[in-house]
Amino acid sequence: MSSYLFDMSGEVIAFRRSWADPHVFDARGDWIGWFPWDDNNAVDPDGHYLGTVVDDRLVRRNDWYDRPCTAPPPEPDTARPTGRPPTPHNFPNSFAYDDAHLQHLT
Repeated sequence: MSSYLFDMSGEVIAFRRSWADPHVFDARGDWIGWFPWDDNNAVDPDGHYLGTVVDDRLVRRNDWYDRPCTAPPPEPDTARPTGRPPTPHNFPNSFAYDDAHLQHLT
């Protein structure tokens, strides 16, 4: 089953094919980024900051600094979300983040 990622209001905006998948896809299944480092920070295919996974949210950190990724992204296979999105977790740390501004599933 896919690992769904939500915006700050709890709407589905992205998913990973599994929690360990190095790729992130938008709600339609289009590849939008990957995780090049050993942390929860994702970059878009051009190597620019996309967002940070915090619990079950894909959000943008307010204190993000320029951390360019020069490594070429690995090519993802195609992806379609599987299963149904679960109820999002409570997200009390919203003061430190902004929405990643991705299209919603519905």
